[in-house]
Amino acid sequence: MKLKFIESPAALATVCDELNNQPCIAVDTEFARERSYFPHIGLIQIAADETVACIDPLAFDTKPLLSELLLNPAIIKVFHACTQDLEVLELTLGEKPCPIFDTQVGHALTYEDHQCSYASLVRRAFHIQLHKAETRTDWLKRPLSKAQLEYAADDVRYLLPLYQHQLDELHARGRSSWMQEECDAICNKSLNPASKLSQSWLRVKAKERLRGIELAVLQTAAAWREQQAIARDKPRRRVLPDDILIRIAIEQPKNTSHLRRIQSIAKYLDMSVLDSLSERLSDAYAKPESEWPSLKRRQLTETQSTVLTQIMNRLRAKASEVGISSTMLCNRKDAEKLIQGQRDLRVLKGWRLECIGTELLQLLTIRSKSS
Repeated sequence: MKLKFIESPAALATVCDELNNQPCIAVDTEFARERSYFPHIGLIQIAADETVACIDPLAFDTKPLLSELLLNPAIIKVFHACTQDLEVLELTLGEKPCPIFDTQVGHALTYEDHQCSYASLVRRAFHIQLHKAETRTDWLKRPLSKAQLEYAADDVRYLLPLYQHQLDELHARGRSSWMQEECDAICNKSLNPASKLSQSWLRVKAKERLRGIELAVLQTAAAWREQQAIARDKPRRRVLPDDILIRIAIEQPKNTSHLRRIQSIAKYLDMSVLDSLSERLSDAYAKPESEWPSLKRRQLTETQSTVLTQIMNRLRAKASEVGISSTMLCNRKDAEKLIQGQRDLRVLKGWRLECIGTELLQLLTIRSKSS
């Protein structure tokens, strides 16, 4: 495949004209997010037929032409491990470039290794060892060297042959509908960070030291930090480190003056921002105990633990029978939730319900009647 480095609207228009009638194209992105909350796109790679285009979004406004190509519902966009690529492309284009096909998922639906890397797939399929010398490239820095562009191009160069091979495998095993369901689920998943504010406290290191209202304070402070990080496009721990959040949870400052006395906090937050945090913390102190979060997982009874063993054994047996990872069917955490009565679970939807979910429900019913 011939590599083209695209640095102008005219050059991109030519490439898009070549690709707009393709049924599928390979896509990958390079980005940086070490110094920001959101990923900042540095390069977009697209391949089809004999062309690999490395498109420079820092050189010109790529959105009009790329939107027409990547948001075209008639073109399947082939990725490998696409979650972060979809995030950065949604930020760039305004929506996710669906429909998609993810070769990591395709492999997981036909083989027993759940998260196989792109390099491993290329090595197995084509006996080609991809070079990783440019892994630490700063993709926002210019100029990009020939070696860096070749490295980036390799990330899409073999995607379409892998896609065609996996299509055949999935069809032969009767799993094309499984793959469609998985890819649709990825496209429908919300990537909006604001929707997960209430869970941001779970990212905080050393949270296990806290109990009771301390966790309620941590939850509120972590959500506030997340909002600040989003608003400033700054890594959350550069807004406020985890150890300071832990100290806030333990000391539970009741006003801005007390908050300011927490060691090192003034290095990160000025007075007006401290006032905002103090106001939010008052909400945590007012929460009733019934609303405090907890790190304690609901423990299984002895009988439930026995059932869990049976379910995990059945999952492993079924996975071996169909030739995929048992984790792809249902992980241990979801198996525990299933036993504890939860039903809004992946294993009870779509192809998983047919493959193993109904059988697990029957097993639970039998155990319930016999106990």
